[in-house]
Amino acid sequence: MRFGVLGRLSISRDGEAVEVTSAKQRTLLAVLLTEANRPVPSDRLADAAWGESPPAPATLRWHVHHVRQALGGDRLTRRPEGYLLTVHPGELDAERFERLCASAADLDDPARIAEVLGEALALWRGPAYADLPGKAVGEEAARLEELRLRAVEQRAESMLALGRAEETVEGLAAAVAAHPLRERLREQLMRVLRLAGRRADALRSYREARELLAEELGIEPGRGLRELNAEMLREESPVAAGRPAQLPPDVFPFTGRAAELSALDGAPPLIVISGTGGVGKTGLAVHWAHRVAGRYPDGQFYVDLRGQAAPLDPADVLERFCHALGVTRLPAGLEERTALYRSLLHDRRMLILLDNAAGAAQVRPLLPGAGGCCVVVTGRRRFDGLVAGEGALPLQLDVLPPQEAAALVARLASREWPEGGARREQEESLSRVAALCDGLPLALRIAGARLATRPGWTVQDMAARLERERRRLDELRAGELDVRAGLELSHRALSGAERTLFERLGLLDLPGGYAPWIAAALLDSSTEEAADLLERLADAQLVLPLGTDPAGQQRYRFHDLIRLFARERADAAMQPAVRREALSRAFEAFLALAEEAVSRDYLDGFIPFHGEAPRWRPVPEVSATVLAEPLAWLEAERRTLTGLVERSAELGLTTHCWDLALSGVRLYELRGYLDDWRATARLALGACRAHGDRKGENAMLVSLGALATLERRYAEARPLLTEALPEVSGHTRILALVNLASVERRTGRPEAALPLYEEALALVRQTQDPPALGLTLCFTSGLYEDLGRYTEAEGLLAGVPTFGIGRIEVEVSTRLGRIALRRGEHARAHELYHTVVEVAGSWGDLAHVAMGLEGKGKALAGMGRTREAAAVLSEAARLSAGVGESARAEEIRGVLDRLTAARADQSEEGRASSSSG
Repeated sequence: MRFGVLGRLSISRDGEAVEVTSAKQRTLLAVLLTEANRPVPSDRLADAAWGESPPAPATLRWHVHHVRQALGGDRLTRRPEGYLLTVHPGELDAERFERLCASAADLDDPARIAEVLGEALALWRGPAYADLPGKAVGEEAARLEELRLRAVEQRAESMLALGRAEETVEGLAAAVAAHPLRERLREQLMRVLRLAGRRADALRSYREARELLAEELGIEPGRGLRELNAEMLREESPVAAGRPAQLPPDVFPFTGRAAELSALDGAPPLIVISGTGGVGKTGLAVHWAHRVAGRYPDGQFYVDLRGQAAPLDPADVLERFCHALGVTRLPAGLEERTALYRSLLHDRRMLILLDNAAGAAQVRPLLPGAGGCCVVVTGRRRFDGLVAGEGALPLQLDVLPPQEAAALVARLASREWPEGGARREQEESLSRVAALCDGLPLALRIAGARLATRPGWTVQDMAARLERERRRLDELRAGELDVRAGLELSHRALSGAERTLFERLGLLDLPGGYAPWIAAALLDSSTEEAADLLERLADAQLVLPLGTDPAGQQRYRFHDLIRLFARERADAAMQPAVRREALSRAFEAFLALAEEAVSRDYLDGFIPFHGEAPRWRPVPEVSATVLAEPLAWLEAERRTLTGLVERSAELGLTTHCWDLALSGVRLYELRGYLDDWRATARLALGACRAHGDRKGENAMLVSLGALATLERRYAEARPLLTEALPEVSGHTRILALVNLASVERRTGRPEAALPLYEEALALVRQTQDPPALGLTLCFTSGLYEDLGRYTEAEGLLAGVPTFGIGRIEVEVSTRLGRIALRRGEHARAHELYHTVVEVAGSWGDLAHVAMGLEGKGKALAGMGRTREAAAVLSEAARLSAGVGESARAEEIRGVLDRLTAARADQSEEGRASSSSG
């Protein structure tokens, strides 16, 4: 079991979160954890959770009982002195943190001290006991925070001793921002800034400290800070001895990116590399810079512009660059410094790497004026301004492809890989780790490093740890490298509206991505506003633009790790009721648009039964645009629908869930996506049963029964339909009756089918639904056809009102064609089935196209045109298999085999006759 208090209180068992949602129970658990393995008196627990209004003893015992239930086993026991929570060594993150700090105190090697304290500090997820009242755990939280600050200070000293100042700046800056009056931290920050070549930043930090101390406490900085400031003011500005060579060390191991390196080789003098955090922008830029450094004999500049944290002032960067070129006295203004800098570079050929830029405005003053230099800019924004204004080459960096991603993990892990079957198993596990890291180079490097430093772990172990979605980002952290921290920088830079949409998109796992209509529903905004926010999230590299889908909509998707982060942020920032409302609107928007799509003329027909979930409707102009091609829209949102059914089932919103499952049936039937039909209906059925939704349960039984009937699995269809029939009414009952009658027909029981059809006809006449009446008459005619009562069947079909609805015209023509075939009227059958193919094909109803081709092929065979018949039947078999009707496909292949055998016999007879003649 694991207990986390270095941040929000968290509990997990075997990697799965243990939920303790009651605020009082969380407070009780927190107090017990502050005294782990020691009894806590009842009155202290009561005071912590209830304050000055202590509860009755029975109330306290009730809450403690629920904590005990959540923890399981005998973790929480009652002793005469109070309640005792048993925590084993290594289970509490605060205990692990203190153990690591104590271990570091016994070390002499700065590298080991930095490593151990880095591991200790990596356990922190935020302020200790962050979500709990200060009165209950304030003293313990303050004690732990003091220990954390000491660890930060001790680690900074070790990093300074190692000369690794640049790696320490961000962590120290964050600590100083949180504790601006702590002079030891401020002094260390100034020292690492000076060692990193950022003297101006160090001096500015002193000035900030002096102003704060005077304002808050009315005192001057202590002796240590004052002496350090004076020392830095006395220092002479460094003068370059020879050419600057500021590139960071090359990336090792560098894997893949052949196409990007080739593009850089042929690029113009200004290149902008953009992409999401951790995608390898800096690594690519540095690696390429080392490859081509020889082309630039006057040296290389490098600066981390810190675009996602506290962006550097271009004037300070110019000061650093000019000092490196030997200039010790600079003008004060930015324009004057830029002019001097460009003059210095006029006759030089230099490579300038501006890493992690905030935007074009920060970069422009740092661009040389002459063409002999090459500038590479990296950042998370897309730098449209530099592309448009300065002609920069944009290079959008994406995650690594699977093979390269797995190769990077393997190279970093530094393992001896086995041979044979065991090697294949390892390769599969490496591929799985790479996929779970989403191909993101930062995540891949962390996973590889953890394998390299933990020889007891197998690749399968690493994969298993990453499989747990709720823990994946926790696993992708090693020392200073942290996927979540990088994403937090991008998240922090968003506006309020952008952040809200980002978090709400994280509530939905939609593999097919997001169109603006669903973003609008999540926000309860206009589609135009949502589309603009999606594009701004794409600019921030937090969603990936997918281009235009077949329905003409722009689509966007998350990389998987960003989706997990967005979900985390949503869970932390949004109340459960707000999350539920946002998701409900998304479900209801799909229902509204799908309902309108299936009501368009060329999809009209048997009106589908549906649930009572509300509809969230975009403005009519948006619906008209989105649904200009209704079937194309349903096709484009097919994977969206599956995701929405899954999410509504998770939430127990059963009315939405089964309504959504039904909304896809028309598409599934027309395009043969029968596995999707089955999966969504079964999922909704399970949710309805789990939550006691009888109406939804019966609707899904009828839907699954209709599917089984379509697939000719009559033994499966009968009990599904029979179970639902006594409790359903309206269109649901009509559909159940028609399908059950079809089952009875197909299984040789026409006498049982007739009363079912008659009841369906009686009900449908009461509904005032002419299309439904027409289709029910069509289905009933099939019974008379089976009985050989063709005239009666034709009489029913003659009375079917088509209303210009293609679906009904197809059904009527199909049945009349079948009767014509049975009567031997092959020419008429051919004409009728040709109509079926033409009309069904006009809206993409492949199942009926296959039926029409089957009928045409049989009619052609009856007319003696066997060669044409064989070609048409082959296409019918192919289409039937493609739409999931394997039984029909096999039947058609049987007809083809008999046709081929008959042609062979005729050919043999012809040869024999010719021989005897």
